[in-house]
Amino acid sequence: MELLQKISVTCFAASYLVVLGIELSRVFFQIGQRRYIRFGFAAAGLFAHTAFLGYHTQLSFDSQGIWLGSWFGWCLSGAWVLAAVYLWLSIRTPHSMIGMFLLPVTLLLIWFGQRFSDTLPFSPGRAKTVWNMIHGSALLLGTVVVALGFVFGIMYLIQSRRLKQKRSGSFPLPSLEWLNLWAERSLVGSTVLFCGGFASGIALKMVQQSNHSTPAPIPWSDPVIWTSAVLFLWLLTASIFGTFYKPARRGRKVAYVVTISFLFLLLELVIVWQVGHATDQQSPRTAAANCQIVQRRSNLQLRVQKRFSINALAGCQRSAHCEPGGRS
Repeated sequence: MELLQKISVTCFAASYLVVLGIELSRVFFQIGQRRYIRFGFAAAGLFAHTAFLGYHTQLSFDSQGIWLGSWFGWCLSGAWVLAAVYLWLSIRTPHSMIGMFLLPVTLLLIWFGQRFSDTLPFSPGRAKTVWNMIHGSALLLGTVVVALGFVFGIMYLIQSRRLKQKRSGSFPLPSLEWLNLWAERSLVGSTVLFCGGFASGIALKMVQQSNHSTPAPIPWSDPVIWTSAVLFLWLLTASIFGTFYKPARRGRKVAYVVTISFLFLLLELVIVWQVGHATDQQSPRTAAANCQIVQRRSNLQLRVQKRFSINALAGCQRSAHCEPGGRS
C-alpha cells in the first residue's frame, strides 16, 4: 500500500512521453530492439497508471462512495483506456506508428485531468444511483471511442495524401482499408454509447424531478442537455447515412465525419465543465459570475433602500413644518 501511495501522475505520464519519443525517433533513425523497449515502457506506464487509478478509486469509494470521484478521475480513466488500446495495437501492428497519433491524445487527457484536479467532486448523492453509473460509463467510453475515431481519421487523411502523391513517407501507417474500417466502427460505436449516455441522462433528470414535491419539465434549455442532443443527433445522422448510402462510407468522408465529431466532443466537454455538471455546486468561473450578479443586485437594493429612506425623511420633515389648515 505504501508503494501505491508513491505512484503519481508523473510516473505514467513520463513513461508515455518516453514511448512517444521512441515512436518519433523511428522517423529519423533505426535502433535495434526498439520495439521491445517501446513495449516495455508502455507496459510499465500502463501498470503505474492502473495502480494509481486503483488506489485513488479505493480512496474515493471510502470517502464518498463514488467510482471516479471527479473530473480528474474521469479524464485519467479515459487516458487509461487509450493507453491500453495503444498497447494492444502495438502488439497487433508492431510496424505501424499509431502511437505517434494516439499517445498525444492520451497525454492531452492526462493534462486535462491535472487541470481538473482542483475542481469539485461529483455529487455523492446522485453518483450512487444506477442511472448515474450508466450515464458516466457510457459517456466515458463514448468519449474514448470518438477520440479513437479521430486518430484513425487523421491517419487516413495523411495516408491517403501520401498515396495520392505516390510517396511512401518516412513512417509506416496501416492501410487505408484498415483505417477506414476502424473509423467507421468507431463512428457506430460512439453513436451507440452516446445514445445510452443521453438516454440515461434524460432518465436521471426525470427521476430527480419526480422526487420533488413540484415536478418541473426537463430543462431543454440547459446547455449540457442541448449540446449533448446536438452531438448525439450528429453521430446518429452520420451513422444512418453511412449505413444506407454506401458511397458515404468510402474515401475521406468517414475521416471528415469522425474528425468533426471529435471537435463537437471537445466543445461539449468544455461546456460540461463550465457549468459544473455532475457536481453539487457550480464550477469556479460560473460561481464567480453568479457572485458578481448577486453583488450587483445587492448594491441595487441598497441604492433603492437608500433612495426610499431619503424620500421618507424628506416627507417627514415637510409634515413637521406644516400646520393644519395649510399654513406653514
